[in-house]
Amino acid sequence: MATIEETPGKISKEAKSIASDLLSIGSVKFNVAEPFTWVSGIKSPIYCDNRLINSHVAIRDRMVGHFVDLIKDQYPDVEVISGVATGGIPLGVLVADRLKLPFIYARQAAKEHGLKKQVEGSYNEGDKVVLIEDHISTGGSSMIAVNALRNEKLNLLGLISIMTYSFNSAFEKFAENKVDFYSLCNLETVLEVAVSENVLTTPEKDSILLFKQSPKDWKN
Repeated sequence: MATIEETPGKISKEAKSIASDLLSIGSVKFNVAEPFTWVSGIKSPIYCDNRLINSHVAIRDRMVGHFVDLIKDQYPDVEVISGVATGGIPLGVLVADRLKLPFIYARQAAKEHGLKKQVEGSYNEGDKVVLIEDHISTGGSSMIAVNALRNEKLNLLGLISIMTYSFNSAFEKFAENKVDFYSLCNLETVLEVAVSENVLTTPEKDSILLFKQSPKDWKN
C-alpha cells in the first residue's frame, strides 16, 4: 500500500521507485546547458512529460496502483474521481475504473459553445471528489480545476499529482485555498535517483535545485 511521508507536499514512500520508472521512459528530462522554455516563458533545466506513461503498459499499471492505494488510504469516502484536462484525464479514468467510481474532468475554461460546461460528466452537488493531475509546477492550472469543481458545489477531498516540482508558490496557493495536496513523487527525489542512476551529475543536480528555489531568476 502506498504510504505517505509527512513532508512539504506529502509524497509517497514509494517515490524512489516511481522516480526510477519516470526516468526509465524519459518522462522527466534534464538539460542544464540548453534549458527548456515553458509556456510561461520560464527557462527550465527540467521538463516533465507524464503523458508518456500512457504508452508504457507496465509502468502505467503501477502508477494507477499507486494512485488507488493512496486514495484508499487517505480518502476512503471518495465518491467521484476527477481529472485536470488534459494530462490528468487518462490516468484519472483508469483510477476511477479500478475503484469502480464515476469519472468527471475539469477544463481550463468553459466551452464557448454547446452547454458551455467547464466540468464535464455526471455528478451531484456535494459529491466527494479526488482530483488527479499529471504534474504540478506553479499550481496555476490545478487551481483553475479546483475552483471549477468548487463552483459546481462539489466537495474536493484532495488533489494528487504524479510529480511536483516542489515550488513554494504552488504549496502556498494550495495552503491559502485549503487544498489537501499529495504527490506520488517530487523533484528532490527524481534528482536523487537520477544522480544514483548516472543520468545527472551532482553539479547538474545542484543547479536544478537552485532553479527550484527561484525559477524566474535561475541562470545556467
